[in-house]
Amino acid sequence: MDIKERRFFYGWVIVGVGFLVNFAIGGCVFYSFGIFLKPMIADLDCMRGEANIAFSIMMTMQFMVGPVVAVALSKFGTRRVLLAGTITMVIGLLLLSRVEQLWHLWLVFGVVIGMGMAFGTFLPTVTMVNFWFVKRRSLAMGIVVSGVGIGTLILAPVIAYLIDSVGWRTSWLVLAGVMLVFAVIPPLIFARNRPEDIGQSLDGVVTIEPTKQGITSLRKRVYVTPVEWEPKAALKTPTLWLLAVSGGASMFALNMLSAHQVAHLTDMGIPSLVAAGALGILVGVSTLGRLTGGVLGDRIEPRYLIAMACLMQVIALIIFTNAQTMMWVYMYVLLFGFACGAILVLQPVIMAAYYGAKGFARLQAIVMFIFAPILASSPILGGYVYDAVHSYTIPFSVCAGFCAVGAVCALLARPPKALNP
Repeated sequence: MDIKERRFFYGWVIVGVGFLVNFAIGGCVFYSFGIFLKPMIADLDCMRGEANIAFSIMMTMQFMVGPVVAVALSKFGTRRVLLAGTITMVIGLLLLSRVEQLWHLWLVFGVVIGMGMAFGTFLPTVTMVNFWFVKRRSLAMGIVVSGVGIGTLILAPVIAYLIDSVGWRTSWLVLAGVMLVFAVIPPLIFARNRPEDIGQSLDGVVTIEPTKQGITSLRKRVYVTPVEWEPKAALKTPTLWLLAVSGGASMFALNMLSAHQVAHLTDMGIPSLVAAGALGILVGVSTLGRLTGGVLGDRIEPRYLIAMACLMQVIALIIFTNAQTMMWVYMYVLLFGFACGAILVLQPVIMAAYYGAKGFARLQAIVMFIFAPILASSPILGGYVYDAVHSYTIPFSVCAGFCAVGAVCALLARPPKALNP
C-alpha cells in the first residue's frame, strides 16, 4: 500500500478549533456555575438544592438531546451543528444576566444553555476528531479536550474577581463576549467536516483505499476494530455497557464537584477567590491528564488506564471529604483533576477503537440518553443532602463508591468480538 505524508495536514487546524471551543465552554459555562452559585442564590433567595436543579436540567438536556445531535451531525455536518450550539450558548449567557426568579435560572441555564451544550460541545468536537484521525486519534483528542482544562484554569479566578468587582450579572455578559470570540468565530472561519471536503485523507496520508487491513495497520499497539459496528449490534455487547458505567461513574462525580466544590470550600472559611482558584487548578491539572491520556492511549490499552484513573478519583474523594487544610485540598485537586482529564479523553477513544468511527456519534448519543437521569441527578443530590444535613460527606462518599465501581467495569471491558455485525 502506497502511503505519502502531506506537508500540512488540516486536521491539526481542526484540533485547534476544537481546543478553542472547549476552552470557552469549560471556563465560561460548565465549570463557571459553581463559582456563581452562592452570589446567585443570595439574590434569587433560594436554596442550593433548588438552584442546582438548573445544572441538572442542563446536563439532562445535553444527554437527552444527544440522539437528535447525532442525526444532525450526519445530515448537516459538524461545522453547522457546532455553530448552532455555540451561538445558542452565547444567547444563554446574555440571558443569564437578566434572570430575576428561580424558574428563570432553570429555563435559561437549564434549557437554553443545555441545548447549546448538546449541539456545541462533546459530540460535535469528538466526532470531528474521529473523522480526521485514526493513527493519532488519542493525541488529537487529548489536545482538543484539554481546552476545557486550560480555559477553566485561566478563567475561574478571573470570574471570581469579576463577580467581586462588578457583580454576577455583568460577569455573565463578559463571558458571553469570551464565548463569541473563542467558540463562534473560529469554527465559523476554519471548521471543515471531513478531510475529503478539502482533498485530504484520514490522518493526512494518501492511500489507495482505507481497507480494514489498512486501518488496523495504522495502530498496532492497542486494539482497533477491523469492522465498523452498527449501533444496534454494538448495544448488544456487554463491553459497551461496562464502558458506559465506567465513564458514567466518573461523570457523576465530576458533575457533583463542578457544582459544589467552590461552595464547600467557602463553607470551610476559604476566600471565594482561593476557592475558585482551586477549581481552576483542578480543571487545569486535568489538562495534563488529558494530554497524558492522549499520548498513552496510543500505546497502552485504554481500559487499563481508565481503571487506574478511576482508582485515583476514589483516593482523591476520600482525601477531599476529610480535608481540613488547603494542603489536603490541593492534594485532592491534583489527583482528581489528573484522573478526570485522562478519563474524558480515553472514554471516546476506546469507544471509537472498539466500535469504529462511522457510528460513533449515534452510539455515544444513545448511551448518553439512557444514562442521563443518573448523571444529571448528582448536583441535585449534593444540594438537597447539604440542605438537609449541612454536610457534603454523604454525597462525596457516594461519588467515591461510584468511581470504585467504574474501575472494576473498566478492567472487565475487553474488546468485543470483531464479528461482522
